[in-house]
Amino acid sequence: MSLIYKRPANWPDLTHFLYDYYGEIAPFSRRIDRKAVFLPLIFFKTIEWSIYRWYKTPIRRFYGVKGNELIYMITNRCHDRCPKCGIWEHPEPACQHLPVADFLKCLQRLHENLYQVTLTGGEPLTYFEDVLLIAQEAKKLDVPMVMVTSGVLLNERFLKIYKELEHTLVVSVDTLDKERWEIFRGRKHFDLVMRNIRLARTMLGQRFRIQSVLAKETEADIPKINAFCEELSIPHTVQPYMDFGGQWHSAGDVPPVDYPCAARKNICIYPNGDVVKCFDHRRIPLAREPLGNIRNEDIIQILCKKRATEVSRIMKSCNFPCKQLSCNKPPAAFKQ
Repeated sequence: MSLIYKRPANWPDLTHFLYDYYGEIAPFSRRIDRKAVFLPLIFFKTIEWSIYRWYKTPIRRFYGVKGNELIYMITNRCHDRCPKCGIWEHPEPACQHLPVADFLKCLQRLHENLYQVTLTGGEPLTYFEDVLLIAQEAKKLDVPMVMVTSGVLLNERFLKIYKELEHTLVVSVDTLDKERWEIFRGRKHFDLVMRNIRLARTMLGQRFRIQSVLAKETEADIPKINAFCEELSIPHTVQPYMDFGGQWHSAGDVPPVDYPCAARKNICIYPNGDVVKCFDHRRIPLAREPLGNIRNEDIIQILCKKRATEVSRIMKSCNFPCKQLSCNKPPAAFKQ
């Protein structure tokens, strides 16, 4: 594959360099409030950009302290049968599932560059004990962790340990109507999840969040979920619907954003150990194949490959709809 990706046709031209520089500097300049330091800050930002663009060592891939997010899709397996998501339709064979020791090694290698590690799926708690091992290692390495779950498999034992580790838990909720819940989830466990949500809120406090997907199918439900979250003082985030093999429909045109996609600095791991920059970056021809696999390669070596660098460059100026997802936003933008 390396011979294919060395083709000159894949190399960015001068226009791409200029667009890349503008895409980094323009949003940064708008965040400078004090005119007296405007030019010095632009100068130092240009130096930083130049290091990321030209310097030929691993720091080029990890520029900035705590500048990367490690996202682990721990499994495709899920008890639910949500029509919004097609991931559950393709569960990985047991023989292909990544041993947790391989992911822990990856986390240990990267922890100094991570501002967060996120576990998603499928349903992460399908691998209950593995999740706890990862959470404990993340705490030991001082890396905040976020786990996104359907809420079905939560229990008091897990929440007690998770609370002690001071990580963040996110439960997916797209409706509060019991009948619609059964349609949206394909399962009759509304009452169970609602009990688990209240238990998680009590035990985790502000380290517990609810996340909803905004689609045509959920437009009428989002305000009710928001009101429910305000009543219980639960932070609520809303993500636009993206087609990952599901059957739902976008709620409308996604407004453009003017910052470079932060996913170029993500490190995403599939259940089998394949490494990509973004779970949706196969829209980019150069990124259709994984960058490597942490079963048999060191994660630093994978991220230092020329193709990994080129994919990051292209993603910096791409403008696909997935740019609206929280994993594709700079941390500063996500907090606003």
